[in-house]
Amino acid sequence: MDDDEAAAAAARAAARRAKKKKKKDSAAGGDEGADGGGTGGEARKKKKRRPKAAADGGDGDEVRASRSAEGGGGGGEGKKKKKKRKPKEARGGGGGSGDGLDGGGEGFAAAVAVAPAAAVSAFDEEADAKRGYGDDFDDNAFGGAYGGAGDVELVEKEGYRDANGDDIAAQVDANGAGYGSAAVAAVSAGGAYEYPDVVQADTEVMAAINTEGLVQVDESGGIQAFVAETVAVDDADVGIIRSDAEVESEEKRKYTKWFCGAVAVLVVVIAAVAVPVTLKFAKGRKETRITVVTDAPTDVPSLMPSESPSNMPSSENYMRIVRALEPLSGRTLRDPGAPQYHAAMWLADEDPMQLDVDDEGNFERFQQRYVMALFYYAMDGFNWKQSQGWLTGESECYWFGIDGASEGCGGGQEGGCVPRTVFEGSYDKVCRIGMGRQNFLYGSIPTEMGLLTEMRWFEIQDDYLIGTIPEELGNWRSLHTILLGGNYLHGGFPSTFGDNELLGTIFIDRNRFNGTFPETLGTLTNLEWLDAEENNFVGGLPSAIGNLKSLRILNVNNNSLEGTLPDTWDENNLIEDFEVAYNKFDGELPESLGNAKFLKDLRASQNQLLGSIPQSYYKLENLEELYLDENRLTGELPQTAEPFYDGLQELSIHTNGFGGRFPVEHFEGTFRIKVLSLHRNKLTGTISANICARKDKDLAYTQLIELTADCDLMMCTCCTCYRGGELEPGQDRDRE
Repeated sequence: MDDDEAAAAAARAAARRAKKKKKKDSAAGGDEGADGGGTGGEARKKKKRRPKAAADGGDGDEVRASRSAEGGGGGGEGKKKKKKRKPKEARGGGGGSGDGLDGGGEGFAAAVAVAPAAAVSAFDEEADAKRGYGDDFDDNAFGGAYGGAGDVELVEKEGYRDANGDDIAAQVDANGAGYGSAAVAAVSAGGAYEYPDVVQADTEVMAAINTEGLVQVDESGGIQAFVAETVAVDDADVGIIRSDAEVESEEKRKYTKWFCGAVAVLVVVIAAVAVPVTLKFAKGRKETRITVVTDAPTDVPSLMPSESPSNMPSSENYMRIVRALEPLSGRTLRDPGAPQYHAAMWLADEDPMQLDVDDEGNFERFQQRYVMALFYYAMDGFNWKQSQGWLTGESECYWFGIDGASEGCGGGQEGGCVPRTVFEGSYDKVCRIGMGRQNFLYGSIPTEMGLLTEMRWFEIQDDYLIGTIPEELGNWRSLHTILLGGNYLHGGFPSTFGDNELLGTIFIDRNRFNGTFPETLGTLTNLEWLDAEENNFVGGLPSAIGNLKSLRILNVNNNSLEGTLPDTWDENNLIEDFEVAYNKFDGELPESLGNAKFLKDLRASQNQLLGSIPQSYYKLENLEELYLDENRLTGELPQTAEPFYDGLQELSIHTNGFGGRFPVEHFEGTFRIKVLSLHRNKLTGTISANICARKDKDLAYTQLIELTADCDLMMCTCCTCYRGGELEPGQDRDRE
């Protein structure tokens, strides 16, 4: 063995001895190494490598975990941090006595950069195993060679050589700077700086270390640089190095978990609120099934027997119904949102009766059943208050509203709307629909209803009908009663009802009808009761109204009608109630109305009527209610006893221009008078004590409810007084 080999063997022995001592001295060695005092530091503990931050050391502000960055340090104590960002260049401790690998970022540490603790440990263990160094090998024995002047003797003694075989001792000056410069030069040149037989990097070892991309190696397998972007410290205080991508990935995972959790909680809260609310408002409602059906294939091979089955598939049956009813309902039969579609689907799939649409002899009956099913769907039948029998296997004649108090279809020789003998055909025909009031019908009247030509009675009041009255209903030539008051219908009254000789009662009050008052109504020769109040009709009242000999009640209050009132009443008229209040009528009261010997109620309040009360009215012995208030009427009341005084119960003439003496004597002998509203006129006289006694509440039905007067013109001790046209202070206003 030559001198070099002997020196190497001695170095290995020394390294093994130092290895055993390492565990005891690692704490002290770590602190001294952090101080960077030029001695290079003592041995460090491998299992706990953590970065130190120089408290006040020169240029370096943090110490990374590398094998050789132990020497230089500015003398300050290190401070442990959770996470550190990698500087762009490897930085040394700065400010120590060593000027080589540990000083000012110029030594070997600048070339090696920062090493992950895991990679360094793996390198050490693999290198030792490859070269046969046992557990006693201490790599810190060579740490001083990097660090400072104190290790020059060790370098000279052991005879370490560089990669070219030159004696390394010749390159080391008193401060150790020469060795560091040589190392840097060697690494910078792309080579691997070697120390003989001790830490020669093996290519296989470096390949194993480099699997995570944390170590860069040169062609010979030597360490060129360690790559580490982030340093964290776990619970065991062991340095763990993670890349920025790993940190970003972990942050994304945390955010994703938080976001998913928040969404899950929000969904649970919404479900907890929505489900009870939905169940509450959906209670009692039935769902409307929507099934989209297409035409059946035209040429489909079949192995079925030649006889057609009794119950065909619903899709094919539905299409047969569509083709049969299309002339009546058109394309709406194919619209899944239309009531016509639902009615056809019900006939095809759900109707227990299953009438055959192809039976020509029974097709009219099939159409009638279809129209009634359509009425149900069009009027939101699922929510009716009363819907007994509808869409069941029973005949449509026995469904609620059609049956009613008597059968809605003629049964046998008697019963129903009319006897069967009056009908044409062999089936029971629907001739009445009476849904009553407030039965929660909602929707538009289908035009197909005009198919029910035997209709006599049609009633839907105080519900939610919208749209217009279909002109097709004019086909009901046998109709005598139509009651549609209290809905939301608009438009006008169809002219197709004109000249209907049976139509006797029309209620279209409290709707939204607009346009000119229908002239058609003047052609209904058998019209008995017309109630069209509270609409938006404009124009004049047709003069033909006065020619209707059967008319008993005419009510057009609360519209926007104007012009003069009809003056064509003869002695044969039967009018009992003539109500035209709250419009814009002008002119005089019609003189011919005095011929209405059955007239009981005349109301013309709040118009623009002029003149005086016609003398012909004084002969109206059946007149009970006379309301002429808030017009421009003038003149005097008759002083002589007249027939109309005897039966008069309510007289309201306030807010006009009547003058003269009020004939109080004609009201003292009657117990029927309940209203005397005389204020805001020019009447004079005295209200007697006898009349005042009639205000006694104990009189009940015969009590005088309202008594008003201009107390600055008339003497009255019991009246509600007006002075100068204004209610006297302290007085309770009687109804007006």
